[in-house]
Amino acid sequence: MIIDFHAHILPRTDHGCDSSAMARQQLRMIKKAGTDAVVATPHFYPNEDHIDAFLDNRDGAVAAMRRKLPMDELPLVYPAAEVLVCAGLHKMQGLEKLTVMGTNVILLEMPFFRWNDDLINTVLGVRERGLCPVLAHIDRYDFDMVELLLKEGISAQVNAEAYGVFKNPKLYTNLMKEGRVVALGSDLHGAKSAGYARFVRMRRRLGAVADTVFEATEALLAGATPILPKPTEQYAY
Repeated sequence: MIIDFHAHILPRTDHGCDSSAMARQQLRMIKKAGTDAVVATPHFYPNEDHIDAFLDNRDGAVAAMRRKLPMDELPLVYPAAEVLVCAGLHKMQGLEKLTVMGTNVILLEMPFFRWNDDLINTVLGVRERGLCPVLAHIDRYDFDMVELLLKEGISAQVNAEAYGVFKNPKLYTNLMKEGRVVALGSDLHGAKSAGYARFVRMRRRLGAVADTVFEATEALLAGATPILPKPTEQYAY
């Protein structure tokens, strides 16, 4: 099962998708590329967003997609979030509601400055709370910082950009072989085909290594609740 673990495809939940029409374009493009399932990861910023308001907005977008899109013709979509790590995040009430629906897996985005002990301890605190943190797009950070959390047993996700120009793809491929990278993502914003072609190229380049990562992702998502194809069915968190 080919799974895109990181994509911004829910309409009007962040800057990645501005309408149901764009969501339709995105999902058809994803399906055409051979992807079976995609995790929808709108941005959640703890310093700006309230969990209940975020969920109302996200679930409204999900409901709109169910009404307007031919879900039986599209990939499975798993509602989740991309949660920015701020010191003390692990103490936030309701944090478990931001996991991939039906699981304890939570996608965490680290800040783009040097991580201090408070941030490292916050990620470890999320795990101690009983959640399963996955670090988003580790290819965007200095690896010496990433390694601090990998050594603690925290899992990671890699973006297709890791296999672009001026990157060190061998590093990330080795991490996949070691089982420390458990998911791949397009980080799709917008509906331009070039934005998804990178994911396809990465998948093909990795070959059997990608298949191993997808198996790990599928295991993570065991029990996850996708958006179901029949709009008449009850939808509840």
